[in-house]
Amino acid sequence: MNFKTRFGAAALLTALLLGTAVACGDTSDTSSDTANVGTNDVTATETADPNDPYAARMSASAELPAGLDFGGAHLRSMVNENNGNIMESDIYMDTATGEIVDDALYNRRVHVEELLNVVIDASEVYDYVQASSNIRKSVSAGDDAYDLYLEHMIQAGSDTLEGLFRNWYDIPYMNFSHPWYPQDSIKSITLDDTMYLLLSDIMLSSFHNTYCYYFNRDIAADYDLPDIYDIVRNGQWTIEKVSELTKGVYKDVNGDGTYDAGDQYGYATSIDSNVVTYFWAFDVPLIDLSSGKPEIAANNERAVNTVSKLDDFFFKNENTFVASLWTDFIDMFAAEQVLFIPRCIGETQTFFREMDNYGILPFPKYDEAQDGYYTMLDGCSPMIAVPKTASNVEMIGAVMEAMGEYSYKYVVPAYYDMTLKVKGTRDENSIEMLDLTFAGRIVDFAFVYDNWKGFAFALQNVLKKNGSQEYASYYQKNEKKAISHFEDVYEQFQSHGE
Repeated sequence: MNFKTRFGAAALLTALLLGTAVACGDTSDTSSDTANVGTNDVTATETADPNDPYAARMSASAELPAGLDFGGAHLRSMVNENNGNIMESDIYMDTATGEIVDDALYNRRVHVEELLNVVIDASEVYDYVQASSNIRKSVSAGDDAYDLYLEHMIQAGSDTLEGLFRNWYDIPYMNFSHPWYPQDSIKSITLDDTMYLLLSDIMLSSFHNTYCYYFNRDIAADYDLPDIYDIVRNGQWTIEKVSELTKGVYKDVNGDGTYDAGDQYGYATSIDSNVVTYFWAFDVPLIDLSSGKPEIAANNERAVNTVSKLDDFFFKNENTFVASLWTDFIDMFAAEQVLFIPRCIGETQTFFREMDNYGILPFPKYDEAQDGYYTMLDGCSPMIAVPKTASNVEMIGAVMEAMGEYSYKYVVPAYYDMTLKVKGTRDENSIEMLDLTFAGRIVDFAFVYDNWKGFAFALQNVLKKNGSQEYASYYQKNEKKAISHFEDVYEQFQSHGE
């Protein structure tokens, strides 16, 4: 997508969203919207315009029965808060603000309320520890207090083991073949026809919290580096290539003779969640589900080599700076002191909003033989669960599907095509890189149900010791605990949410 096409599509999307805003504000004849199609579609299906990039998207349908009416029932949700992250608006937006994404979220709420005769309440928002405590107490007490629970994905996986949630496959109207459900994630977190936690495009936080690389285009030009985008396109974007491109970039900017946060580096990181991503970026198997039961698979050569590659790159390379806090290396990049950093795509709208010289890249491969570029969501990104005590399951399923359809047609394009692509990128190549990054997005059973007892955080734990602890010994020390934990996970899935 070149800049001309990019802004042409943006203009078309803006017109589309303005049109649906008018429709949502006019409740005088809502029945006519669905009378000709026989289902509660958001809009009637029209003949696809080959010149309209949104035509195919507009033809999607939740396929809900016509005339659903839930008598003003309230949809109640609890959402975990994460330092001002956008997950607070994943379900509820109070008012239109004039900002394109906020307005799309607000219009989604109004539309679904009118379509199904429901009231979507403002979400209760807590930090993830308090949210977990609240849902456990509520379900244990038998209280029908919440219909949806959106929680930090690792914590949600832990909560699942308490038998708190319904099986999503038992919720009426849910159709997981619909395009607002990432198909790879549906497959990877379903076991024995059971799925307790769900990822849906209704949650913009799942886009916001997707890991990528950022690079400073001015530093790349100063060091006469080759076209990094072409390196990615040619399948040569590997961790060794990243290390190679950082050579000679270190500069003692503050002149104090020490390697510190005041200098310039080729790469900067902290040993936190961004490091965890490399296991998925490098396609390292941690759990094997082929037998129908989660089996530990983390004792493999690829995992061992990943630790070795990262140990060399982080701690034996003068061009890499390892910060104590994740905010430190972000600040360094914003101050234009670093060539490459790993962070979430949503930072285009927060930390890097005022920068104009960065590019976006996918996470690198393990080696050139790897079949594609992969990434993952930060653990703070929520998954959705239905508490066992929620009784109005028909309403829940209908709302989820109606919200999914509306999100697919309007909310996701507003965020992805306008906020990320138009506002969040600084060159047209980064648009292509965004698409490539999201195409390799993974939500994996081994991560979601790790509960900090498996090997999902092994890289973080091992590398925090500055490479002094070998992966083999770490695995040996933690194997029994991981096996026992995933046996508990399997038993919970065997119960099928009963």
